[in-house]
Amino acid sequence: MTFSLLSRLPLRWLAACGVSLAVASNAFAHATPTSRDPAPDAEVAAPSAVTIHFSEPLEPAFSKLALVDADDKPAAPAASQVDPQDTKTMHLALQPLAPGRYTVQWTAVAEDGHRTKGSYAFSVK
Repeated sequence: MTFSLLSRLPLRWLAACGVSLAVASNAFAHATPTSRDPAPDAEVAAPSAVTIHFSEPLEPAFSKLALVDADDKPAAPAASQVDPQDTKTMHLALQPLAPGRYTVQWTAVAEDGHRTKGSYAFSVK
């Protein structure tokens, strides 16, 4: 009887470890950018919006985009929005931008509550 209990222990242990790893990988999901428009370091004509697509669905109430100019002053008066049809996408509408360098600052909170943030720059011709 002792032998049969020990022979099943490794399988149960492996199964428990497998389940733990699967749960842990979902729990540590972070929303990271998969594409950005304008792209990082791009030189573009004045864009009408900044759009970032993320790897995970976002919590609209806690996710945002901001745009600042070279003097670190806000360059977009409107608030950003998570797309209601595609919650992995966030937009920031822009008024016409003067030539210069701009920095996009983003904060993304995934539906599981994990927060990521970052920034990147682009230039307007």
